[in-house]
Amino acid sequence: MAADKKVKEELTDLEAKVAEAKSAVASGSASAKDEADLKLLEQEALGKKLQARHRPKPKSAAGDDSLDKALKDTFPSSDPVSFVQAAPKNDPPKKNG
Repeated sequence: MAADKKVKEELTDLEAKVAEAKSAVASGSASAKDEADLKLLEQEALGKKLQARHRPKPKSAAGDDSLDKALKDTFPSSDPVSFVQAAPKNDPPKKNG
């Protein structure tokens, strides 16, 4: 769960930066660069929220081992069947002579 805690801390930090940037822009003394920075911070915060929401669940080592074993046990039959045959070799006609 340490990874989830880290993501939550990053998200909290980003939200604080967004709030600070919004107040700076709302004060009226912000430049165009400050407004652009606010938009970037908002996008980064939204991305972090999506990342936190859609984090893949960690796989168990036992599950990976069983899948690896099953793949090794079925190796020759796991290859797809090839319907392509090699073209016949055209040897030049031999001269009898």
